[in-house]
Amino acid sequence: MTSLSPPKGSIARAARVLDVLSLAPDGADLTEIVAQSKFTKTTTFRVLASLREIDYVFQDPATRIYRLGSKLAELSRNAERINVSALAERGMARLAEMSEDTVFLSVPEGAVSICVNRKVGAFPIRTLTLDKGDRRPLGVGAGSLALYCSLSDEQRAAVCRVNKSWLTDYGVTEEGLAAEYNFFKANGYARNKGGVVRGMSAIAVPVVTASGRLVAALAIGAINERMEQSRIDNLILPGLKREARRLAGRFNALEKEQNK
Repeated sequence: MTSLSPPKGSIARAARVLDVLSLAPDGADLTEIVAQSKFTKTTTFRVLASLREIDYVFQDPATRIYRLGSKLAELSRNAERINVSALAERGMARLAEMSEDTVFLSVPEGAVSICVNRKVGAFPIRTLTLDKGDRRPLGVGAGSLALYCSLSDEQRAAVCRVNKSWLTDYGVTEEGLAAEYNFFKANGYARNKGGVVRGMSAIAVPVVTASGRLVAALAIGAINERMEQSRIDNLILPGLKREARRLAGRFNALEKEQNK
């Protein structure tokens, strides 16, 4: 650590201990944490005990090694979702204004797709098939399907295995997903033709960075009558692809900055 003296205050002390553990991917024992944090043994033990109570830190019962806990991983995931949503905000507003329909932003988490933002356009019949925070198995709904189709063969097979019963609840089969994957590869977008809510359709494109990282999917949903092929080809799809490129570019810039 670069600080010459230990920080004061309980939050600052907790932050120092978390910093120490963040630099120890294999964990650290009490002696190591004391040495790196510059705290006394008593203070370090007290801070670790408090962090364990809220699942920010856990201790292996056999080795007595301390590691960062699951709650911090959850906070990190939430922060990432908020970041994606904030970066996509203006682009989603442009899409909602351009199409007058509903725009959705979904992010992948394991075998799940999570809706992290939604913008409603001016058209009076609104497509509200997803709300912020809604979760679906990858492959159900246009945005979720765009994420699914952007995975490797091995990852898609794993998703089908993990979500088998959940997909069945939506009437989705592996054969059906295979057909939609082929459509995605041929056309560059994923589609949902009334598969979740009757009379409502959507299309979606993935957001992928230059490094190949799958960040999110942007989707536009509307009543079936507004999703005719000519409107998709001439308005909706070009708009989605344009905003997906812009959003990917923002993440490319962030990744470059982080790698300096």
